[in-house]
Amino acid sequence: MKPLGLLSLLLLLTACEFGKRESVTTLEMIPDAPKATFVNYELEKLDKRTGPCLADGKGEKCLSIEIQYPVIDSGATAEVLQLINQQIQRDILDYAFISEPKDDFNLLIEEMSQEYQKILDENEDYTFGWLLEISSDIIHQDSSFISTATTVFTFTGGAHPNSTQVYRSYDLATGKVLTLGDILIEGYEEELNKLAEIEFRMDKRIPPSEPLNEQGYFFENGQFQLTTNFAVMNKSLLFYYNAYEIGPYAMGPTELELKLTDYANLIKPSGVIGDLKN
Repeated sequence: MKPLGLLSLLLLLTACEFGKRESVTTLEMIPDAPKATFVNYELEKLDKRTGPCLADGKGEKCLSIEIQYPVIDSGATAEVLQLINQQIQRDILDYAFISEPKDDFNLLIEEMSQEYQKILDENEDYTFGWLLEISSDIIHQDSSFISTATTVFTFTGGAHPNSTQVYRSYDLATGKVLTLGDILIEGYEEELNKLAEIEFRMDKRIPPSEPLNEQGYFFENGQFQLTTNFAVMNKSLLFYYNAYEIGPYAMGPTELELKLTDYANLIKPSGVIGDLKN
């Protein structure tokens, strides 16, 4: 997935400006080896500007919406492709809304535009610009499934912008969203959760004897739990806890990677990653 330049956005939003972006110097990277391609897709893009949108680059009195998401056109049956494309949009829209989730990006754009214009009409001195930026792409392909990552970045005049990361994997045979129960054996929960907590504590440098809630986390009943926000990658499971999900905003998000080679005994032989069990 292409980076969104969140640092630049945060700096700009702090100054109530998100028009001109600062240039960022990046290191020249050695290209990765070509990756296998199992589905073909295009990135659909939607752009919308609402409000006076001053031409001085400050972004005052302007609603800016930028949406990018994958649309798959081959690599599975027509029925499955339709299901996956619909589900990708639905999974994104579940995390991008003003009053309630929408079924279509155009409906989302329409509602945000109406809400923003209403605020401008009722408050002549309101100068904050609003921003919605959605960037979604396929981050891993396999012959039996694909995985996507989506970043939803919003600023609607509050104390700070919000960023949400959404991971999903889709079965290329059925079109359904993969759950842990689809790829792991029955009864996996206790062992996987126990081993994942060890990884979590190591990552956060929390001793086994230290209660998680005393470190500022608010897992239910103080017991660590894996999130359902995950994607199947190349021989690993990638979990993502967004800000506010298990801790206050200041603690930020948490990404947790579990190597499937360390959990081979939990892999369902008939699942889409069953070959990793060998």
